[in-house]
Amino acid sequence: MMKKTLILSCTLAAMALGTSAQDLRGTRLEDRIGHGQDSIDVRQGLSLYQSYFKQGDYLEAIEPWEVAFTKGPLSQSRVYTDGAWMFENLIKAETDEAKKNEYFDKLMKIYDQRLQYLDALNSFASKKTYTTKGYIFCRKATDYYYYCPKMNNEEAYKMFRSGIDDVGLNTEAFVLYAFIDCSYRRYIADKENVDKRTDFIRDYMECNDICDQLLGQAKEFAETDTIQAQKIVANYLPTQVQCNDLFVQSGAADCDALERIYSAGVEEHKNDIEYLDAVLKTLEQFECDKSQIYFKASDYIYAIKPTPRAAIAKAKRLIEGGDTNGAIKLAQEAVDMENDEIKKSLYAYSVAAMYFKKGNAANARQWCKKALQFQPSLGKAYLLEASCVARLASGNNLEKSKFYCLAYDKALRAKAVDPACAGAANKACGSYAGHFFPKSEAFFQGLKEGQAATVLGESTTIRLNNAR
Repeated sequence: MMKKTLILSCTLAAMALGTSAQDLRGTRLEDRIGHGQDSIDVRQGLSLYQSYFKQGDYLEAIEPWEVAFTKGPLSQSRVYTDGAWMFENLIKAETDEAKKNEYFDKLMKIYDQRLQYLDALNSFASKKTYTTKGYIFCRKATDYYYYCPKMNNEEAYKMFRSGIDDVGLNTEAFVLYAFIDCSYRRYIADKENVDKRTDFIRDYMECNDICDQLLGQAKEFAETDTIQAQKIVANYLPTQVQCNDLFVQSGAADCDALERIYSAGVEEHKNDIEYLDAVLKTLEQFECDKSQIYFKASDYIYAIKPTPRAAIAKAKRLIEGGDTNGAIKLAQEAVDMENDEIKKSLYAYSVAAMYFKKGNAANARQWCKKALQFQPSLGKAYLLEASCVARLASGNNLEKSKFYCLAYDKALRAKAVDPACAGAANKACGSYAGHFFPKSEAFFQGLKEGQAATVLGESTTIRLNNAR
């Protein structure tokens, strides 16, 4: 009898393996579980485990679920998702180490079997149940990282990378959270290993970039789908905070260390624009954009094919050398080449800052306005424009005070569109308010608080200084 059972099990496994490559579109449950006693067992298993599952009685659900999982691997996709959920919760609740190990092994088997039959499962899946290998690898890596009794960090890292490389921007927040923690611990355990340090920096930037993009989408959803916007923020903002906290703790982004890390790589990849551009982005991210390796990478890129980032990098070098005119020309070139409006705004702001440094407040103000056309929420552009207006103040004391009123308006606008600018904006407002026309002299000039005025072609409101 035992021999017959073994032969039957092997036959079923072989049939299932063959089915895993088939297109099962349009099939019904009975078409995917065969006939005879096995199909009856699978139906009963599905019904029983799902009943216990709804009640949260996962211990009772194990046995009937096992029947469905073993005898009906292509019955329903939820056998895999329910199974993973059950065993995750059983592991967390279990105190016996032997049982924990048993549950963990089953959890890993769920992911492996789902990967084995994925094509066939996807062929009849709905939009909601369709999934990818990358998604499964991400889930498997996360559970392995948190629940494996003898977790190997390198093994976890490889699994995370396999999943995230495939899923990219669609990586779930809790997966990113676990991944950056894994990458951090991998680096901390071997801080002298240049490759692990480089990996950690890259992983941090990737996680941060994904969070940035999705939080940006949340802002767009805020006006049309507030529930979706709130869901994104609730998931990805804490993950981004975690990424930033771990990165600060790591000390991995020391500029001297980054220069040592990338010096050999830049030389080795001096004809690889993608690699060189990634180096520039990393160095800019950590404010290491005055290092020799940063300038060398930008030179190599620009020699192959001028790009906006390389042009800005070369412009920074010219600024360092005192060639403001040359720097402005390159920065304007970057604005013209760039297609992304957010980046265009930052490059335009760079041009404005260069003009301001050169002493040309009028041109600087115009470039601030260009930057704000591309990104109206760029608070620092409003602050710089306020400085330009203040520098352009001319005429008698009354006329000059109107310029400071307009500069005050710009500073207020800066913190309204970008709360991160509030500190600098408040300080600027305090400075400009000191130049408002004295209230004690206003009557003799026919001037009233709140009166409209025009300065540099823009409207402002007269404010008076009570202290003078």
